[in-house]
Amino acid sequence: MTDTQMTPEQVRKALEAGIITPDQAKSMGVELPAGDDTSTIGQEDNMRFLRSFSDVFIGLGLIILMLGLSGLIAMSGGGVLFLAAAAVSAILADYFGRKKRAHFPTLILALAFLIFVQRGLTALIGGGDILVAFITAAAMGLFYWRIRLPFCIALIALALLYLLFAVLGQIAPGLTKSNLGVVLLLAGLAVFGAALAYDVRDTHRRTRFADNAFWLHFIAAPMIIHGLAVMSVSMKSDVLFGFVPMVSINRADAAVILVIIAFISFVGLAINRRALIVSSLGYGIFALAYLFDGAGMKFGMSVTMAFVALGAAVVFLGAGWHAARNQIIKVLPKWKVFPPPYEEP
Repeated sequence: MTDTQMTPEQVRKALEAGIITPDQAKSMGVELPAGDDTSTIGQEDNMRFLRSFSDVFIGLGLIILMLGLSGLIAMSGGGVLFLAAAAVSAILADYFGRKKRAHFPTLILALAFLIFVQRGLTALIGGGDILVAFITAAAMGLFYWRIRLPFCIALIALALLYLLFAVLGQIAPGLTKSNLGVVLLLAGLAVFGAALAYDVRDTHRRTRFADNAFWLHFIAAPMIIHGLAVMSVSMKSDVLFGFVPMVSINRADAAVILVIIAFISFVGLAINRRALIVSSLGYGIFALAYLFDGAGMKFGMSVTMAFVALGAAVVFLGAGWHAARNQIIKVLPKWKVFPPPYEEP
């Protein structure tokens, strides 16, 4: 018997919405499953989109299914049939997301839904990029409203970025080409700002607000780093292994990118968000490889040393994360965006 007028289901929904805390839910007599206990999420950046290997198994099946469905539609002429695939994705997401609360399978379906909607609308509407982008963003918003899982917030941000580029491409075609770095940087900072807005509403990382922020931080970092890199370094076209197209940079530019990543890492440490750092690791490998290459190493050795150096740095930072944060917090302003120091349980 609970000591509240709310049903257990209503309590769980209030918990997910950030209206109450896990302790309050327990005081109402509602026992939370072990996988849903969010009392320690603040200190460890707990990820709650994987509950068991069953979710992984179903997720892999959905990846195969969606790829097969996409190929089948493409061989059938594509076009508006992709909208039918989007409907299938939405129906499956409703089952796995709303009924089963299986986050990882629903993440796969949400991404498939976004891609299928965009491809189907492009075929249906034709050259109306702005209209396609707007409807795609709106559809993703409805998807989130229905499913209410945090990673959908990041997909909405990506859809809005698509809308931004569509609008700029229509009203100022040359702007994105000549100022791509500025556009990406501003867009990344906007996403980062939205993530911080969620963070300050849940400084102890106990509710869904923290999960929303996690995914927004995850996509904000690459946008910010790439925007700064485009503005700061000179990239030129290159061909790897004689047939793989890529860009290359010199040693000085590699050092600039590493400085940018170091700054992003400091910010991630200060706000207790490892996601900022994880999503920038690819840039770190890229910059370190060219830094070592500029020192006279062969390409293979340069890449190997880049993995060793970056991997060691990540392990070192991960092991000393709380100790480093506790020292940084002492000199940072007492702002709400900087969570309190870690205390041993």
